[in-house]
Amino acid sequence: MSSPHRPAGPLTASERREVGRVCSISARGTFTVRAERVVDEGTIVTDPSGRFRGRVVRVFGPVAHPYLSIAPRRSLPAEEALALVGTELLMEVRRREH
Repeated sequence: MSSPHRPAGPLTASERREVGRVCSISARGTFTVRAERVVDEGTIVTDPSGRFRGRVVRVFGPVAHPYLSIAPRRSLPAEEALALVGTELLMEVRRREH
């Protein structure tokens, strides 16, 4: 069974695409990101070093520059979470072989 976020079939290349910058951290530990484009819920996001930072759990606001709510896998210590404010987050885009 294939995931809706990963295409079936051989993958030949992947690239990382900017999602947006973390603009705030909620009291519940989710990150709010101002995005450059609409991103599907469930999309995995990483920081520039490739470290997993979470999944998109909600898309809201204007379509041209929506906000994303990103849920981390686990709660982060306050210092680590606050250090992410201003950080550009990325998503991996995979391409199928033709």
